[in-house]
Amino acid sequence: MKHSEPKTLIFIGASTGGPGHIQKIIHALPPDFSATIIIAQHIGDEYIPSFVKQLQQVTTLSVVAVTDQLAVLPGHIYICSFMTRLGFGTMGLAFEQKIQEMERYNPDIDSLFESAALLPRAYKTTGIILTGVGDDGAKGIKALSDKGRPCIAESEDTAVVYGMPFQAKLLVKNISVKPLGNIIQTIKLLGG
Repeated sequence: MKHSEPKTLIFIGASTGGPGHIQKIIHALPPDFSATIIIAQHIGDEYIPSFVKQLQQVTTLSVVAVTDQLAVLPGHIYICSFMTRLGFGTMGLAFEQKIQEMERYNPDIDSLFESAALLPRAYKTTGIILTGVGDDGAKGIKALSDKGRPCIAESEDTAVVYGMPFQAKLLVKNISVKPLGNIIQTIKLLGG
């Protein structure tokens, strides 16, 4: 592993109600937070720059919109769009982004999480499904769970819409179900 490569990767998938929850998570992170957070929030591509700006206002960590072949760095927060996967570039771990017209979701949580499940064990990987309508992310988080990676679904108590976390819970029997406050604490511990 290259020196500047992240060791801890936290993947977050969210849809309806997600932006507010994500803002709370990012706002709670300490300035010395060392893990990498990769966020797939269902959002129109045209809203991503303002979402990045909004999150950047609540943290001193770097918030970055993903582009193709962008290197993945520790202590950074990445906002995905389109079909974003992780792979290896010349400099190590990097994003692979395909811009397609016909995706069910923008971005596609399942494909991001499925690519995360293929990463070597040297990376400490956690998958989190937050509030949202539908079932995007359930297949992806199952792929992570099948590889023995810790997986978390937001509980019904704090989810604005309990669709995505519920579907994740149905597919992953040993998923950890937590309210948003506990998820924030877990994320802080992972990057501490």
